[in-house]
Amino acid sequence: MKKWNLAFAGLILLFSVNSMAMGFYLEPGVFYESGKGNVDVDDSEATTKGMGLDLKLGMHFVDQLLFVGLDGSYSKPKFEHDNTGYDADASSLTYGAIIGVQTPLLGLRFWAGYVFGGTLDPEESGLFDVKFEEATGPKVGAGIKIFFVALNLEYMDLTYKKGTGNWGSIPSLDDFNNKVTMISVTVPMMF
Repeated sequence: MKKWNLAFAGLILLFSVNSMAMGFYLEPGVFYESGKGNVDVDDSEATTKGMGLDLKLGMHFVDQLLFVGLDGSYSKPKFEHDNTGYDADASSLTYGAIIGVQTPLLGLRFWAGYVFGGTLDPEESGLFDVKFEEATGPKVGAGIKIFFVALNLEYMDLTYKKGTGNWGSIPSLDDFNNKVTMISVTVPMMF
């Protein structure tokens, strides 16, 4: 009896392999980001706004419905702090992993992931020169694919665990939180 059960399970697996076929997934894109964060020490607000590049790279499964991969983004936002007048160009880098679905219904797409690391490095401006590192946090997104182009909306809730540099009288920059919304145009490709 065990042999028949094993043979039956083998047949099911054999016939389902075609629907579970894997392929390569690549999605380059450009985005505009708008972030708002709080500096915990004096409960002041900082904003980031600017353009960037995004790349998702991984595998797709189940007739291109499910995708998993790595997600990285690089941007050049403007960093502004309301209490100090700190206003400078910055560079931002994040990297993480995602899992998502590409539905056949109207090209709707949904994904969720986690940012494992990143930096936000505003340039020096007056007396201020800071750098935020060790970003982590959740990332979610939704979009619609029209022909070969996708229009997407993403959200990240990042916490930078380490802050260094000169911030006037503020003793610590650790645990800077930045809530970032991104609007992007991407080209999802599945091979």
